[in-house]
Amino acid sequence: MVREQEAAREDLAVVIPVWNLPEDLADLLGQIERLGIFSEVIVADDCSDLDCDPERLGFTSERLGARLVYLRAEERRGAGHARNIGLDAVTAGNVLFFDADDQMSDDLPQIWARHIAGEIPDFTIFRHNDTRVLETEHRDGSFSIDERQWNRIFGGASLGESREKWLTPEDRAHLCTISAYPWNKIYRTAFLRRTGISCSETPVHNDIRLHWLSFLHATTVLAVSTIGAVHVVGDRPHHLTTRKGAERLCLGDILDDVLHEIRATPRHAILLRHFLHFTDTICQWNLGQVDAELVPQFVQLAIRAYMSFTPEEFRIYAAWQPERANAIVKFLLSEGV
Repeated sequence: MVREQEAAREDLAVVIPVWNLPEDLADLLGQIERLGIFSEVIVADDCSDLDCDPERLGFTSERLGARLVYLRAEERRGAGHARNIGLDAVTAGNVLFFDADDQMSDDLPQIWARHIAGEIPDFTIFRHNDTRVLETEHRDGSFSIDERQWNRIFGGASLGESREKWLTPEDRAHLCTISAYPWNKIYRTAFLRRTGISCSETPVHNDIRLHWLSFLHATTVLAVSTIGAVHVVGDRPHHLTTRKGAERLCLGDILDDVLHEIRATPRHAILLRHFLHFTDTICQWNLGQVDAELVPQFVQLAIRAYMSFTPEEFRIYAAWQPERANAIVKFLLSEGV
């Protein structure tokens, strides 16, 4: 019986949210067919106008060698909702969320093999390529701010090296500050369900909650230096990074939600200063991103976010990041706080 339970844990589902990207979805399903590591393929359609049914794109369970599930929302509610309904349908012991317009690396099977090689962690996190970096800096990997954290974990190992490390609490506190993406982690399904971790069902920033609460609640995390995905970003209107409208105001509630959960967790202290740093970074990024007429509202959102931290929490942050803490104080003073 124990062997049967263990075997059941060693299978992998992929949950793919999609909206109006049938060609991208077909390309990704072709990669999934070729890699051959998935026992379940769950396509969660966010009420597309275009036909994104995998079977009508030519993909069946038999072709994929996996259980194929197609779910379609009755109304458009965003990628977070699509991932959540996809997760509800997972029966495999492990799950990878993957966006329809990104690409899987040929080395993803190697990462999957490491995830199940011994004790199965709550999640395994892996590196990725970003097409913006490939185009502007002509190198593999992600942006330098994230690469610094990976180098901290692996001691400056080159991207060509394949290394792994079980993360200490201090490691996790640093690595959680990399960009909050949903598709760079293989999760144990039971971990997500036991902790109730899900995506925010918001128009943008729906992956912040998934990312931060994963690091907050995980007991065991394996980091792998291998690149498992390519984040494909172009000048396409569906990309959330191109959104500049009022939908970005959802950020305030998301930050409140995550901060509340961090404070409610006994081992929260080691993450708190990093979350304040993330709050500062993402508020300032959004201030430079939103339409001009929304800037006053976003200034108020940022003020509320900064003031959510207690004086003692800010003191600890200031001892760690004095320059950024000083910039926050100047920002608040300039706004009459």
